[in-house]
Amino acid sequence: MLKDRAMKHKEFKLTVKNDIFEDAGYDRKAVRYQAGDVITVDETTFDIIQSGNTIERPTRQGFIRFNKYDFLNEVEVTTVTVEYSIRKLGQRNNKKVS
Repeated sequence: MLKDRAMKHKEFKLTVKNDIFEDAGYDRKAVRYQAGDVITVDETTFDIIQSGNTIERPTRQGFIRFNKYDFLNEVEVTTVTVEYSIRKLGQRNNKKVS
C-alpha cells in the first residue's frame, strides 16, 4: 500500500561562458555548447563541478569536457518536490456494484 511520502531533488541550470567543444579524436573540434547556452545538471554533477573537478561526458562522436570556469558564476537552482499520497473515494460498504 502506498503511504504519504515526498521526494525532492534539485536541478542546476548553468549558463555557458566559454564554448565547450566535442573532441572526436580528429584535428578539428566541433562546438557542442556555445556561450549563452544553458546546461541542466543534477546535484551530484553540480557538486563535482563546484569542487573544481572536470566533468567528461561521452557523445556520439567522442566526448566533451567542462569545469566550473566554462560557466557563469551565478547558477539557477530549481527544487522539485514530488508528493505521493492516498485519498478515499468515499464508498460505503453496504452499496452494491451495478
